[in-house]
Amino acid sequence: MLHTWRDEGVRVRSRQRPTKGCIGIRIRPFRRTDEEYAAVAAIVARAPASELCDFEYGHPADLRAFDEGFAPDALPRRYVAVAPDGAIVGYAHTFPTTWIMEPGGFWAAVRVVPAYRRRTIGRQLLARALGEAHAAGGMFALSQVREQLADATDFAEQTGFVEMLRSWEMRLDTRTVDVAPLRRYVERVEASGIRLTTLDRLRTVDPDWLPKLHALHLALNRDLPLPDAPNITREWFERFALICPEAFFVALDGDRYIGESFMHPDNRQPGLLNQRMTGMLREYRRRGVAMALKVLTIEYAQRCGFTQISTWVESTNTGMLAINERLGFTRRPGMVVYRQDLT
Repeated sequence: MLHTWRDEGVRVRSRQRPTKGCIGIRIRPFRRTDEEYAAVAAIVARAPASELCDFEYGHPADLRAFDEGFAPDALPRRYVAVAPDGAIVGYAHTFPTTWIMEPGGFWAAVRVVPAYRRRTIGRQLLARALGEAHAAGGMFALSQVREQLADATDFAEQTGFVEMLRSWEMRLDTRTVDVAPLRRYVERVEASGIRLTTLDRLRTVDPDWLPKLHALHLALNRDLPLPDAPNITREWFERFALICPEAFFVALDGDRYIGESFMHPDNRQPGLLNQRMTGMLREYRRRGVAMALKVLTIEYAQRCGFTQISTWVESTNTGMLAINERLGFTRRPGMVVYRQDLT
C-alpha cells in the first residue's frame, strides 16, 4: 500500500511508512549556489569509489560544469534532503538522456549519506525527481547501481525499476600478453586498405580532424547506454580527445573516419589506462578493425610502461565481450542499468 505525506505543498509517495527518523527532514529543490554545489559534491566525495556511478561529481566545479553543459531549458532537475541543522544529507536528480535515439528518456540518480539511510529519504528524493521528469515530458527513466551492492539493487527494484542490462569492467594485465602473434590482425586490416593511425599524427596532416572525429564519436555514442558525458559538444570533445592523443587510435577508409579506440591514464592508479571507447561505424563492423585497434592500444600500453588496461562493456555487446576475452581481459564487478516507464 502506498502512503503519502506533504512537503512544501507537493505530495510525495512511498511504499513504506514514514519512520520517526524522517521527522524534521525537508525535501526541497536544489539552489544553484556555491554553497549547495559544494554540499552535494561533498556527499559524492565522501562515498567510497567502489559505490560511485556515472555522472556523479565529487568536486563543486565539476558538478557546476556538468549542469552548465545542458541547455537552459534542459538543466538537471535536482532535489536535496535537508536535516534539522540545515545540513544537506541527500540529493536526487534527473536530466535528459540526450545521447540515445529513443525520445522521452531521463537519467535518474539518488544518494543519501549513510547515517540517514533506511529512513525513506531516498524514496522521497527519487519520487520528487521522477515527478519532475514526468512533468517535463519524460516517458522513461534510466538509472544505475553497482551490482555488488545488494541494498542499492534492492532499492532500485523496490522503487519500480527493472533491470535492462549490465555493464562490466574488464581488465587486462598487459605484462601477460604476447603482442607479436596479434600483429596479424593489424596487418590484415591494413592490407584491406583501412588506415590505422593516432590522433597525434592525424591532427598534423588533416586540418579537419576535429569536426570529422567529433561526428564519428557522436555516431558511435548513439549505440552506448553509458557515454562519458551526456552533452558532447565539439569544445568538450576536443579537450577530452587531446588528454592523450598518442593513445587515441583512429581507423580511416580513405578520408572517412570509421572507427576509434582511445585511452586515458588513470590519475589515481599509476600504471593503469582507462579505455574510453572502442567503436566502429555499423557498415564496417565484423571486419576485424576493432580487434586491430585493440591490439594497437595494448602495444602502446606495453611500450609506455602501463601494466593494466581497464574497459567497460555492456552485457548486450556480445561482439566486444568476445574480443576482450580473446585478448585476455577478465571480468570484474560492474553496474546494473535499470529502466522505469513514467507513463
